[in-house]
Amino acid sequence: MAASQAMVKKYAGALYNIAVQKEDVKEVSGQLHYMRAVLKAVPEFSQLLITRRVSAKNKLAILTNVLGDKISTLEKDLISHLLEDGHFLLLVDIVKRFEYLVETDSSVIKVRITSHRQLGQEEIQRISSKIEDQLSKRVDVQTEIDPSLLGGIKLRVGNTLIDSSVSSRLHKLRDALVQV
Repeated sequence: MAASQAMVKKYAGALYNIAVQKEDVKEVSGQLHYMRAVLKAVPEFSQLLITRRVSAKNKLAILTNVLGDKISTLEKDLISHLLEDGHFLLLVDIVKRFEYLVETDSSVIKVRITSHRQLGQEEIQRISSKIEDQLSKRVDVQTEIDPSLLGGIKLRVGNTLIDSSVSSRLHKLRDALVQV
């Protein structure tokens, strides 16, 4: 397992460095997510790319025909190397590691605000300003509505979840009362 993690770090690091050099990190990230979504949506396609019955050259040709211009030469090269080296199964982990590198090295961090109702622009701006001040990074805010929260909000800042929703507080209170 440690060897595969080392391979994931190697591939993701190389991909990230090339994307940074080309000043194309956001585009590469989008294309990687697109590839991952296609592979997840069509499991038979993933199986075709994993099988040993089809040559790496033919797999790459099929992939190029299916994805067309939705991916760049950089992603095609990555997949070509993964197919030739027999490491295609690492693609999902490489995409995750790439995203981790983007988040940790970026001056922008993704924030998802989940609330029980639509928040006003002023509320969103106040929350994002506080997060920007705390982390010294710009925030890319996405909002989501979940009526089951009853009140309060959930914040996902990068990989950290902060849950101050009423439903979460009620669950904690219930759990505390059950233990008594």
